[in-house]
Amino acid sequence: MVKKITFLLLLISSTIFAQDTLVLLNGKYKYVVVDSMDYDFVFYKNIKKSGKEGRRKRKNLDHVYAIDSKEGERKLIYQKDSLLDNFWSPSQMEYYLEGRRQARKYFKPYKTALIGASVGTGIALYSLFPIKYGAKEKVLFLRDTITNSVVSVRYTDQQALTVPIPFWEVIPMGVYVYYAGTAPDGKNFKADDKEMFKNEVFMIGYKETVVDRKVFAAVGSCVGSFLTTILGYIIFDPLDN
Repeated sequence: MVKKITFLLLLISSTIFAQDTLVLLNGKYKYVVVDSMDYDFVFYKNIKKSGKEGRRKRKNLDHVYAIDSKEGERKLIYQKDSLLDNFWSPSQMEYYLEGRRQARKYFKPYKTALIGASVGTGIALYSLFPIKYGAKEKVLFLRDTITNSVVSVRYTDQQALTVPIPFWEVIPMGVYVYYAGTAPDGKNFKADDKEMFKNEVFMIGYKETVVDRKVFAAVGSCVGSFLTTILGYIIFDPLDN
């Protein structure tokens, strides 16, 4: 009796949560309910956390590797075709996608984000407080509208090492992002199976994902810390307070 109830519960749960899977060419999975497909698109509905189906959407087949049905059958979308820049066979593409998945699982760009935050903050601080090396006393002549006389006003012009380029801050941040986007040698890469690194296509997919994650981390941390520092100074300006 217990076995029958257990089997019945498993059958009901598998029916309720049965779903199709879009295997994308970026190595990600998308769990959906496939509605239909034509020569250009696959139409599907996302599955909400409540288990209900969402709105009908579509995905270009150029971004889809395969569609796994809830019955366990796979429909291969990707085809080797040099006219479409698909130079790898389906088996090679499997290694490429696995390389991207393994990189997402194991590579965390914490160091890139930390350095980027330091770079962005440093650039913002230099923009707000450039290095001062001297001061010159200047005289400004103004006309008093009441007495119709010329009045001299003395003031100190502080000399600072500023960059005479509008929005110069973009240049050092761009240099860092470019530097961060270089692919590492792969000595410290991790994966479920080290033997996979011997496959060239697997390494290509792994390195591409590493570069993508490093670039996103560099841009986000650089720009985010820069804007945060500037806005923080504007809001909490000690001179105004």
